[in-house]
Amino acid sequence: MTDHGDIVEVNYTPEDEEEEEDKAAVEVEEHAEEDEHDHDRKASAKKKSHAAKKIQKKIKDLLDSLEKVTAEKDELKDKYLRSLAEMDNFRKRVKKEKDEFQKYVMADFFLGLLEVVDNLERALKARIAAEIQNAHSAANNEKSIISGIEMIHKQLVDLLKKNGVEEIDALGRTFDPNVHQALSKEEREGIALPVVLEVYQKGFMYNGKLLRPVLTKVAMPSEEKAAKAAEAAGEDKSE
Repeated sequence: MTDHGDIVEVNYTPEDEEEEEDKAAVEVEEHAEEDEHDHDRKASAKKKSHAAKKIQKKIKDLLDSLEKVTAEKDELKDKYLRSLAEMDNFRKRVKKEKDEFQKYVMADFFLGLLEVVDNLERALKARIAAEIQNAHSAANNEKSIISGIEMIHKQLVDLLKKNGVEEIDALGRTFDPNVHQALSKEEREGIALPVVLEVYQKGFMYNGKLLRPVLTKVAMPSEEKAAKAAEAAGEDKSE
């Protein structure tokens, strides 16, 4: 006799087990894909973080370089301004010393010139005294006055030389347009080059530079002589 109360009905089949295994495999595969995606995301994030750090370092290096260049620029600007100030002070100092030197030189020149003025005044007083005396005495005084004037002239010339002013020796010299100025000309035989024949007004040099040209009368060679002299000069240059 069969006891129906002990019978257990089982509905499980092999197909159900296979389905469970397939589901489990799918879940494992999905988890694996998720892990792979998660790994890729982490790797990408790591790369981005590393790139960001490199950019930040580069920016920092550029800022440091900019700061260094700015500091160097400020230092150079400061040195440049200091140099300008020093040059300006040097220029002012040189100008001041030059002005003081010129004042000293001029003071020395005027002191010498005052001595000439004193001697001229003495000569004038002697002339007045000579007019008061008789003719014989006046003639003697006139010689004395002329001698005094010659002395004063020499004193003045010496004073000019002492201060760098010297007369240009022109009479009988070959005409030089750099220091001579011809006011008149006269053609003469027997000369090959223009020669200073007469000095109308003396010329002077000051410390090696022309102060005033000599005003002259010039003896000119004949046209034939001048042509030959020019031809000879041209041959010398070609050689």
